[in-house]
Amino acid sequence: MNILRGPPPDTLSAMLGHTEFASAEQITGHLQAKQAATHLPNMPHSIAEIVAHMTQNMQFNLKLIEGKDEKLLSEWPHFAEEELTEEVWSDLVRAFMAVLRQLRNYTEQPEVLEQLIYPATDTEPGWTVGYKLAVNIAVHNAYHLGQIVTLRQGLGAWPE
Repeated sequence: MNILRGPPPDTLSAMLGHTEFASAEQITGHLQAKQAATHLPNMPHSIAEIVAHMTQNMQFNLKLIEGKDEKLLSEWPHFAEEELTEEVWSDLVRAFMAVLRQLRNYTEQPEVLEQLIYPATDTEPGWTVGYKLAVNIAVHNAYHLGQIVTLRQGLGAWPE
């Protein structure tokens, strides 16, 4: 039976936010709601929509790890500039950071990281919680956090 395991806990912790690059806190911080809701030309999503998407993805995966059957939302969140108040934006960032912290906490629980979340089949290897965190959270978030940095640069809202 082939099982895909994640990296060692310290490495996984670094992948989930303790790195030499800009942190999720830095990337999503010091941004006004109007900036977060802005749709730049030729860009499909605003910063707020990307943060909401990452939050939904992490909440979905957290529930799977906790053994709860959850359906993945197939539609991207949408925010019009006038809908995204400072309060809504702050709540969105807080929710994002809260679920990220919950997932990071698993890196301190090696026994949980080794738990099988998807059993192996005849055609697919099994996945451990550690592998799921590495692939479906760390890599996914890295991609989208990079998008946010690019959008912030386009808005003139990325610190030099």
